[in-house]
Amino acid sequence: MGLFKRIGALFKKNIREEDRDLESMGADEPLTDEAELTHHMSQIIDATYEMEDLKREYELVTSYFTDIQRIEQMPDGQRFVLEDDARKILMLEESRRTLKETPRRVPSDKYQLLTRLEPEIPDAIEEMKELESMRGKIKRDLEYLEGEKGALEYQEEDLKEKQLTIRRAAIVLGTLAALSIVTFLWINIQFGTDLIAAGAIIAIIVLIIEFFLVMNHSRIEGERKLAYRKHNRAIVLQNKVKIKWLNNTNHLDYLYAKYEVNSRKELAYNWEQYQLMREEERKLRQSTGDLKVYQEEIISNLQRAGVNDCMVWLQQVVAFVDKREMVEVKHSLNVRRQRLREQMQQNEETRQNSLVCVKAILTEHPELKGQAREVLTAYHIAV
Repeated sequence: MGLFKRIGALFKKNIREEDRDLESMGADEPLTDEAELTHHMSQIIDATYEMEDLKREYELVTSYFTDIQRIEQMPDGQRFVLEDDARKILMLEESRRTLKETPRRVPSDKYQLLTRLEPEIPDAIEEMKELESMRGKIKRDLEYLEGEKGALEYQEEDLKEKQLTIRRAAIVLGTLAALSIVTFLWINIQFGTDLIAAGAIIAIIVLIIEFFLVMNHSRIEGERKLAYRKHNRAIVLQNKVKIKWLNNTNHLDYLYAKYEVNSRKELAYNWEQYQLMREEERKLRQSTGDLKVYQEEIISNLQRAGVNDCMVWLQQVVAFVDKREMVEVKHSLNVRRQRLREQMQQNEETRQNSLVCVKAILTEHPELKGQAREVLTAYHIAV
């Protein structure tokens, strides 16, 4: 549209003058000769420049055919090196594609965290292992001490109950013995019966029983005091172990928060996946370097063979090792060349038709020849 306007501007004066004479013409009536001339000149210019582009494209396609011939005419040794490099490139590209398509083993935020704390992680895993092992021991100790404390409390209560039973038995036995002696004395006084020997025997028996009761009470008292001391010791030990539990838990919670995990196993798993990712990244970097080396070798090899456009073959190295692919490349180039020929032919027909129209209009309006020649000369077009 811009070109059409620029050309039309050269005929502006004439058109304006004609516009004053043709103001009664409707918008749908035929164009003036001047407007038609402008149209055909635009067609000539466009066709001329498009023809130049088509010729350049056609020469490029022809050059690709020439390159293919030079590749196919390579000496066997040079051709073998080219195919070997191509196979290596294809394997590297497949390996790189596989590595790139591998899902991330560790989320990005965790990966950045592990990268930042990488030197500390092996020691942190061992420290967590020791702390978690110690926490298990502490937990078992707390459970044992809690059970021991409960057992000792029960033992103390049981011993107290036994002492109370012994005291009650001693009181009852003493009371019965006293009543027996008083009864024997009363019988002796009232009836004159001599029961001193029987009373003495009862007294001796009671004394023996009371002695054993007292000894048993003393033994139980010793056991109760021992249980009491053990109970107190269990409480002291439990308090100490609780302090260890608190310190252990606080330290573990700090490490869990620092490495954003819930256990040593989780950190160890993340660390393993992180190392695998680092190894994959190393392989990717190495493959990138190797790929560049083999690509440079292919370019050098193609240059020695006289190939003009070496870079384009890096995008289709499979054609060096697969004859079917090379046939496909040739077919694609043939299709492109045929279409270019058709476009060039159509373009030239359009140009020639417009030239005929321009000459016819200039024959009828010779006063426009100067402006028309000026426009075409500016675009280096000879009529």
